[in-house]
Amino acid sequence: MKLHCVGDKQRVNGMTAQIHSERGAVLLGVLMIVLMLTLLGMVSMNLAVQEILQISANKDEATARHVAEAGSDIIIRWFHNTNTAPSDAGPVLSKRFDLPDSGSSFFDASGRSQFSGTSTMPDLLYDATQSGQDRLLNDPVDGWFQSLHSLGRIQTLKVYGPIRPGLLCSVEITANAKHHTRTVALQLGALVTPPLRTGVQVGNSEVVLGSDASLPVWVHWGDLKAKGNVQLGRREDVPVKTGLAPITGQSYADMASREDRWVTIWTGGDALLTPSSIGPATLPANVYARQDPFPGLGQDVWPYELLKKHAIQHGSYYTRDTSGLLYRNGVIAPGSGLTIEEAFKSQTAGHNRGLVFIDTLDRLPPRPDNLGTVVIETDYAEGLFVVNANVRLKPTGVGKSVPVLSPPNDGSSSFAARVPVTLTGIHLNGVLSTPGDLLYEGQPRVFGALLIEGRILPVASTPNPIELWYDHDFRKGLFRGLPIVYVAPGTWQEKY
Repeated sequence: MKLHCVGDKQRVNGMTAQIHSERGAVLLGVLMIVLMLTLLGMVSMNLAVQEILQISANKDEATARHVAEAGSDIIIRWFHNTNTAPSDAGPVLSKRFDLPDSGSSFFDASGRSQFSGTSTMPDLLYDATQSGQDRLLNDPVDGWFQSLHSLGRIQTLKVYGPIRPGLLCSVEITANAKHHTRTVALQLGALVTPPLRTGVQVGNSEVVLGSDASLPVWVHWGDLKAKGNVQLGRREDVPVKTGLAPITGQSYADMASREDRWVTIWTGGDALLTPSSIGPATLPANVYARQDPFPGLGQDVWPYELLKKHAIQHGSYYTRDTSGLLYRNGVIAPGSGLTIEEAFKSQTAGHNRGLVFIDTLDRLPPRPDNLGTVVIETDYAEGLFVVNANVRLKPTGVGKSVPVLSPPNDGSSSFAARVPVTLTGIHLNGVLSTPGDLLYEGQPRVFGALLIEGRILPVASTPNPIELWYDHDFRKGLFRGLPIVYVAPGTWQEKY
């Protein structure tokens, strides 16, 4: 009996040892698994940290790149308004050449850009480390860079000669975001748009202003040029040019004596006066008759193909169907047509439509048989409107008040010499150009210029003329809504 008990105890001890051995093996396995999971977690955490750091670095690099690219907006804004540019940049960015056909230009007669510097010796260089230039580069008043300048800083900005022939210049901007620096280079092209040096131009052949009673258009602040014989009306109704005239937005109809500092009338044929009981019917000193064919009227031209190309690339290009609806980019699709009102109307002063080009009926250069008629019935339109049709202008409201600047006094080109004026009741702010006739109703008021290759004709019930104040910026080829310079496609590159 005793031997049996000893055997049982030995078996129990053996089983206990086996259990302890198995438990040790399990514990060792658990420890190995924990160790492996710990190592895996540490590796994963390290990879995650590295990934976060890489993402952050990529983000900073992208931010630096975007800040540098946005910096190009600064130089483009300086080109469009040299008055906002630094004093030393204004002369460099202004057009330096005056060509007989195209007026002020960035290019000489052979097409060579006025910018000739290199990356090492640029035409313009601004460095944020220099006193006063950091604020110039990194504290913009408005523009694209204003929304990004808190993310990074522009270090340098260079402007130098173009790499590709025919372009205007190269722009190179270096920017920094945290510890990352990027340099972006791009090329700017210049949009060559012929200037309009005259407030109203009428006729490209022997056509005449259509009113038998009096001139159907009054011009302030600029010239009127018309081919053929022109009926001016009574001697006392013709505005006189004098340096003593007040600079206001007052209509000639409200003046006791019609005077202006800049108005001059040029006619290709005779300038005819209606007999009057007040004094002899002698022409005012600011009326120049019989200027065609010699010495010539010197009229400006907006070529059909050039303006069509500009509209396709930088504005709004429309074709027409037989119902008079307009179709963007020449694609006539059901339900996509716009009315003239929708394409022309501006809700407020400053709502600029840019360049709006309406093609002929057959999309070919204008002829008498492919023009048709376009009726413009809107309260206020702001933009550059090239309408390849006969135009009927019928303002439907009282117009808008527009803050403008007068021309500078003769012999001065200073921006400070221009007087701020508010013009009221303006229906068209910009340019209206047509190869056909312009018929009008009511008394349209315009700030800008009219380029009419046919005639200006009032409808029978219209006793008043169109009244226009010339925009002096057009003389320099500066047209709001149309870029002076632009980033040339395919020229953006990142430099390392």
